Amino acid sequence: MKNRKVFSKAISCGLVAVMTAGYTIPAYAVENQKEEVIYVMSDADGDVNGVYAVNIWNGGNITDYGEYSSVKLLNENESIKTDGDKITFSSDSDKVYCEGVLKNTEIPWNISLQYFIDGKKLTAEETAGKSGKLEIKFKVTQNKNCKPDFFENYALQANFTLDTNICSNISADGATTANVGSKKQLSYTIFAGKGIDTTISADVENFEMDSVSINGIKLNMDIDVDTSELTGKVDELNDGIEKIDDGANQVSDGTSELKDGNKKLKNGSSELFKGAETLNNGIDDLSSGVSQIESGLNTLNSQSSSLTSGSGQVKNALQKIKTALSSVNSDTEKVKQLVSASGQIKSAVSSLKSGADELSKNLGYVQYKTVMLQNGLDMDYLKSANADTAEALNQQILQLSGTLSQIQNIPEYAEQSAQLETQIEQLSGIVKLLTANNGAISGTEQYLDTLSGALQQIDEGLEQLDESYEEFDSAVNVLASSLEGIVTNISALSSAINTLTDEYESLDSGINAYTSGVSDICQGYSSLVSGVSQLADGSKNLLDGADSLDKGLSDMYDGVTELCDGAGELSGGTGELKDKTSGMDKEIEDKIDDVIDSVKGGNNKVISFVSDKNKNVKSVQFVIKTDSIEIPEVPEQVEVTEEKTTFKEKLINLFKR
Repeated sequence: MKNRKVFSKAISCGLVAVMTAGYTIPAYAVENQKEEVIYVMSDADGDVNGVYAVNIWNGGNITDYGEYSSVKLLNENESIKTDGDKITFSSDSDKVYCEGVLKNTEIPWNISLQYFIDGKKLTAEETAGKSGKLEIKFKVTQNKNCKPDFFENYALQANFTLDTNICSNISADGATTANVGSKKQLSYTIFAGKGIDTTISADVENFEMDSVSINGIKLNMDIDVDTSELTGKVDELNDGIEKIDDGANQVSDGTSELKDGNKKLKNGSSELFKGAETLNNGIDDLSSGVSQIESGLNTLNSQSSSLTSGSGQVKNALQKIKTALSSVNSDTEKVKQLVSASGQIKSAVSSLKSGADELSKNLGYVQYKTVMLQNGLDMDYLKSANADTAEALNQQILQLSGTLSQIQNIPEYAEQSAQLETQIEQLSGIVKLLTANNGAISGTEQYLDTLSGALQQIDEGLEQLDESYEEFDSAVNVLASSLEGIVTNISALSSAINTLTDEYESLDSGINAYTSGVSDICQGYSSLVSGVSQLADGSKNLLDGADSLDKGLSDMYDGVTELCDGAGELSGGTGELKDKTSGMDKEIEDKIDDVIDSVKGGNNKVISFVSDKNKNVKSVQFVIKTDSIEIPEVPEQVEVTEEKTTFKEKLINLFKR
């Protein structure tokens, strides 16, 4: 009934003002056109409870249609005749107001208001008097069960009013905010054919809120947009594209000429390469003849050269053997150190394995429980007792919470409510402690079992290491025995090699003196061979240069060809761009006109919301109001005297129940 009273008062004071000054309702010169103001009642969650229509005419003989459950004149005492959905009456007044309660409560919009305190969803009634972080989720969508004309052609303005004495840190994205005294008004404009899905947030204390007001009218905005500047820029763009197309055509023609010139240059380079190749072949023949003569002369010297080379190789080999033997350390002390170190490592590995075996036997949750039991603590019983105690405390918390909910909002029981809240908080802390204790026991079990499994793997690895090192230590001892025999004979071998190396020095000197004389005979002819070789190198360089030039010009021709093809594609692309953008200025103007038309609102005729049979309708306006959110009045309570008890006694009494 509260919402009904609000609307009756609004109706008696006249129709609600138009949403904004920029919106205009078209006027017609036709007599006795009616105006419809549709009043919608909803609860604070946005659910519709009832729909009223106030029809307004000039005086005279009136005929109207509508599916009403009841109908009456607001400013007249004249009787109304009803025949199904048809109503008729007469009035001499300048203005006559008729109110009808519509049977159909469907409106063009689905309106949803959801409330959250500290993230918990509550009904509107449950939020009254609450404190914390408030969120109001406001959503409007099209109601498919209602004719679409109104959703597509009517705009909405929604107004929320929050008292800044109880609301702070107000945030509302997309809303227009205004200060009205100590209150903050949040306004949302929802255009025709559009919905909204937004959130209002604030920090509240003892929350209350006035009714949410949502007004809807047919959108008809007189907008005149000068598009000449934009279309002028488009004309400049079209001129630029045309110039680019002309330039691209010139580039295409230029690259074609470049391609033809490069082809001629490429052909000349091929002829140069062929001449260089012929010259190089002749020089190769000359070099071959000179080489044959040199080969004959070198036949005499070939044996001396082989002798000198072989002697040098023998000399070098002896020198290397001498050096290698002199670097050998005949001291066997290091071999003994190796054997000793290997034995120590073997003993350490064995000790490590024994320690791991002993640790594996004593590490695990079962062993841990056994030790704890020996010290008077049964872990299984402790875990079970914790769970049972937590369950008992949870039951007690539920009972206390039930008692608290019954007296929480009664001022006379404020002290008892506070004590109950303290008891519930303390018992909840005990439950958390018991639960955490069981979690620690379970974590200890998992941790020790994990360590036991890992230690088992380490023990197996040490078993393999012990066996493998046993074999390695045996091999070290065998190697040491072999090295002792070898080192003993190295000293005698080194002495003999030193003597042989010293004697071979004299023989090598005589061989070198012989080969030097033979080399002088061949040296004169080598100058001739060197000159021919240089000539051959120069000819080869000339051939390589001609080849590189020919290949470079060939690559250049391929590049010019690609450039020519690319310029052709560019010319084609700019031509296509020119064709595609030739009518762009007209398309942009059409798009701008479409956007402006969507904002101006349609020019279609106003239709009746009440009944399609009503043809002569001047305007239709929607006024939607929700219930306000108010803290309920607390009824007077009979004073109850309770015996004072201490907190300790109350806690003991809780566990006795």
